[in-house]
Amino acid sequence: MINLSLPTLTAIFFVAIRLGAVLLFTPIQAIRQLPIHVRLLLVFSLSILLVSNLSLSVQKHDEATLIAGALVEFANGLTLSMSLYAAFAVLQIAGQLIDTQTGLNSLAILNPSSQSADPFTGRLLTMLAVLFFFSLNCHHWLIQGLAYSFQTIPPGRLALFKGFMLLIQQFSLMFSLALMIASPIVIALLVIEISAAILTRNMPQLSTYFLTLQIKILFGFFLLALLLNYFNPLLERLFRICFQSWRGVMA
Repeated sequence: MINLSLPTLTAIFFVAIRLGAVLLFTPIQAIRQLPIHVRLLLVFSLSILLVSNLSLSVQKHDEATLIAGALVEFANGLTLSMSLYAAFAVLQIAGQLIDTQTGLNSLAILNPSSQSADPFTGRLLTMLAVLFFFSLNCHHWLIQGLAYSFQTIPPGRLALFKGFMLLIQQFSLMFSLALMIASPIVIALLVIEISAAILTRNMPQLSTYFLTLQIKILFGFFLLALLLNYFNPLLERLFRICFQSWRGVMA
């Protein structure tokens, strides 16, 4: 039974701000597409559970402490959410590289949650990533990581900026992983383009652009379907790196 004293209510307020910055600005589409009042209810429910189970409290609760603590917790939550964004940005970058090579970069899909046009393959890979995120029980890792953050960094304390170098290293690693995902398809389609260029050189009267465009699209989707067999361990490693970086940032 939670004791609704003023220090406990202050802790719930700080915890809700950190959770809100992570969950309300999450790149996970299944959460972002929930109505705002449902997300707020989820944030406050998790806040009460974490405060009661971890016995969190804040002794100082004057106005200056509340304002400074709210800003600190918002910065803490945004720092944690950046790591999640880096994980899902891998598939966005890989999809954009594939679309550029296949010629589908002009075909963009409106993302109603962000009001932006996403690349077709990037949107497809992101939807698969969300599916794997829940099938691999990564949402359990997310809740465990949030609970661990309050154990190492009490509510109202700013201690995440020392881990910015780890976030920068994670973003560079994620870009390398995006190149690894897209490189088999990009290299194979580059071979098709070189073959088409040689054919055009020998037969100038033949227009190979529209022919190679259809071949690249079909062959690109064929290679992408073959790569899906390796997505399970790849995405598991991707999300594991994400939550390991959380521990490094909060250490």
